[in-house]
Amino acid sequence: MNSETTYLTDLAAVLWPCGGLLGPGDRGMRRRVRRDRGNQYLPVPSAHNPRVILPAYNRSAATRGITSFAQGHSLVERARTLLLTGAFATGMAPLLLRDRLYVGAGPGIEHALTAALDRDLSIAIHVGPPRANRKPVLLLLTPGGRTIGYAKVAVNDLTSRLVRAETRALRHLAGSPLRDVTVPRLLYEGEWNGHPLLVQEALPVGEQTDRPTRRQLLRCVTQITAVADVRELRLSASPYRHSLEERIVALGARPEAAPLRAALRRLPDVHVPFGAWHGDLTRWNIASTARRAFVWDWERLCLDAPAGFDALHYDLNECVQAGVHPGVHRWLDSGSRLLRDPLMSGTGLQPHTVSTVMALYLIDLATRYLHDRQAESGGRLAAVDDWLLPALEGLQERAAHEAARPA
Repeated sequence: MNSETTYLTDLAAVLWPCGGLLGPGDRGMRRRVRRDRGNQYLPVPSAHNPRVILPAYNRSAATRGITSFAQGHSLVERARTLLLTGAFATGMAPLLLRDRLYVGAGPGIEHALTAALDRDLSIAIHVGPPRANRKPVLLLLTPGGRTIGYAKVAVNDLTSRLVRAETRALRHLAGSPLRDVTVPRLLYEGEWNGHPLLVQEALPVGEQTDRPTRRQLLRCVTQITAVADVRELRLSASPYRHSLEERIVALGARPEAAPLRAALRRLPDVHVPFGAWHGDLTRWNIASTARRAFVWDWERLCLDAPAGFDALHYDLNECVQAGVHPGVHRWLDSGSRLLRDPLMSGTGLQPHTVSTVMALYLIDLATRYLHDRQAESGGRLAAVDDWLLPALEGLQERAAHEAARPA
């Protein structure tokens, strides 16, 4: 049993307190499940590398789950999605996929969600790659395969904080209308098996939407910034700066804490506009049309951060898709160009503060990764000392040069 199969059985214990059992899809196991009146789920692509968990014999729910959770940004990913949907639509998937997750007949997460929403439903589950903040996202479907919404269930202390934070964020955003940005409505909040649970509506994202263009991205970023009252403050006098230093101090004796704190203290004391930021705006959390952006996963919403953080975060994650080190090198230029775009000037961001804001973003991101212990799960950007601290050193020099020669 590897770490992923261990995760899968631990996850089953959260979602189905009656227990889950991993095994092959042979006749003996199938007879045992039928006798116990339990259910079968398929870990896809396997129990050793689970990314989604799909109902074995509900074709419409499984097919819908594949298309809803597919990232589909590359030719390989689209081909894989097409093959899987074909296998489930024809009923061949249970024959081709060997591993099974057998779930007992007692009350499970499906029963709790059915009662909470007062309607019959089926589920498909996204678990994603190993990360410190990994938690199950449940696609909720009618028996005929129509999407009802998404549920998130916490599995540990970190994900409990995130699920509760997203619940608060969705409540706050419901009272903060965004002109061209659609946010999912909160449908239900509660607990399941001692863990926080939330249900939110599904956004109308599909073939009519795509990744945002530069203009669409910046339009979205500026509107999210304005969710909080935008204030221009000197960095040294800002509550954000004091809060960030406290978070660094809370890292204790970690070797990265001292250079992060020193970098923060060396930044120019310039005036910066502060507002809200989504906190994890990436290609996986946003889709756009010509007129609207649809944005989800608000668990990192912060109402006090330098304007432009969301643009920098989106751009950094785009740049590193083909490799961290060359991607960060590109981002040092492309991120600067984004913040200098005329659309960003509407937030009050000034050209001579751009590198200061970029440095603050890296310090904030490093502090988050270290608190969440992201490096232990092998995240793409989690090795702070490998790329972030060197990039930060160069940005400090740029920031000092810019501040000394304001436009």
